[in-house]
Amino acid sequence: MTTDGPNGTDGLQELTFTTLHPAAQRSLGPILKDMDRCARPLPGQLRDLVRAALDRQGLAIRRLRWMGQHTNHLFRCDTTAGERLVIRVCPPGGRSDAELDGELTWLAALARDTGLTVPAARFTTRVATPQLPDGGRCIGFGWVAGRPCGGRPSRRLVADLGRVIATLHRHAREFRPPPGFTRPALDIRHLTWAGTWHATQLARRPINPEVRRVLAETAGRVDAVLARLGHDPAGYGLVHADLCLENILDHHGQARPIDFDDASWGHYALDLAIAADDIPGELHPALLRSYQTVCPLPPGYHEHQAALLSARHLYLAIWHLASGLPDEGHLGQLRAFTAYDLVRDRTLGA
Repeated sequence: MTTDGPNGTDGLQELTFTTLHPAAQRSLGPILKDMDRCARPLPGQLRDLVRAALDRQGLAIRRLRWMGQHTNHLFRCDTTAGERLVIRVCPPGGRSDAELDGELTWLAALARDTGLTVPAARFTTRVATPQLPDGGRCIGFGWVAGRPCGGRPSRRLVADLGRVIATLHRHAREFRPPPGFTRPALDIRHLTWAGTWHATQLARRPINPEVRRVLAETAGRVDAVLARLGHDPAGYGLVHADLCLENILDHHGQARPIDFDDASWGHYALDLAIAADDIPGELHPALLRSYQTVCPLPPGYHEHQAALLSARHLYLAIWHLASGLPDEGHLGQLRAFTAYDLVRDRTLGA
């Protein structure tokens, strides 16, 4: 089992020691253009890359549509044979080949060992074009049927999501990675964007010192909780790491997880908290009850719930602030979680 960075508190240092510079332009276009992992070639150039990858597989295209961009570009492909695929384009500078291979290995194991519907890799190939001589890796996934569940998921879907998350965690406990298997770690460095464009931008932007204090204090508390949880296999293993509602499809009430690009070595309690944070509070009991029909709640989930939830808001707050976007929502949540933890600590210490 390997990760792509040392454990430590580098993220805390980058949050605490900063030099303020004049504000950059705040329009989203220039922000996205300058991001290290989001500054990508034009969709037209990438479409040619996808066509080259599909041609190499002997797949004739009936329709090819750009679906959007996050850390990678996604295309929907309908072939003349009636097959529908999602093509993920991974340009240089993102995940390493070893990390991508690790993701595909876990997905194949999930498809083989569980009854879950997860993305299945149809092919993976590296191609280049005259416009993009450095090329990129194209991964073709079979289309997963289902509709976006939106911000108001049904109780039935949430209950099934609890079952799905618990099944993922149960499988991860039993999964034996092959030699060379590599995925990143869902640790404090990841949660604070340490070593990335976002951390650099956060240091440069003229952010209120009180906001920086909230971020640093939250990072310290989250780091301490993750250290306390440790790496015992009962509570630590492979996790999806981004089970927000955007990455869950609703297929007649069945929850289908997609986008395993962030799959990491991490704590099951944090993975569950990331999912719970995106679900209306009144549906949390349904999520947790269903989880427990498969396996007990992860170690530390109830005890450290506020800190685990704040970890997700810390990650998102830094993204927004680094991008020059307002983020009072996540900052308000961080203040509330901090206050909750302080009251709890005083009560336990009384």
